[in-house]
Amino acid sequence: MMSTPTPPPPPPVDPPSMQPPMSPPLGPNRTDMLSKVKGPALAMMIIAGITFVLEILSILANLLGISIFAAGDMSQFEGMEGMEWLAPLMSGTFTIVMGVFTLVGAALIFYGAMKMKDLQGYGLAMTAAIFCLIPCFSICCIGIPFGIWALVVLLNQDVKNAFG
Repeated sequence: MMSTPTPPPPPPVDPPSMQPPMSPPLGPNRTDMLSKVKGPALAMMIIAGITFVLEILSILANLLGISIFAAGDMSQFEGMEGMEWLAPLMSGTFTIVMGVFTLVGAALIFYGAMKMKDLQGYGLAMTAAIFCLIPCFSICCIGIPFGIWALVVLLNQDVKNAFG
């Protein structure tokens, strides 16, 4: 009688406590992303704050009649090309209405930058960065480089993923 050979026993399995721990997932952490958005967000908040204050002063100057064109005699500009249509635009109702639009834009930039600083509201942060690029909503052209900086940071995929 011949007996059939028995197969070798299976290799022992380590209990779960003996297995090596899983390595943490690779990728940037939230603290790194907060430090990336902090600079452009703070710069946009400063630009928006200065714009807001200057625009309030501009509106008050127009209301009180002490703006450049509201205070003087308009006859001094006669004969100058281009100034005839520019002077009325720089005073009165048009300037006040544009001032209100600028105040709203500056407030949106400030609020969006606050949200950006905390990695909240990605769409609002993008809108604030784009508004910062528009000279009417920030201190003339001074906001443009900060808007570009914010857009570059916000378009980074790791930063995008960090927004909640």
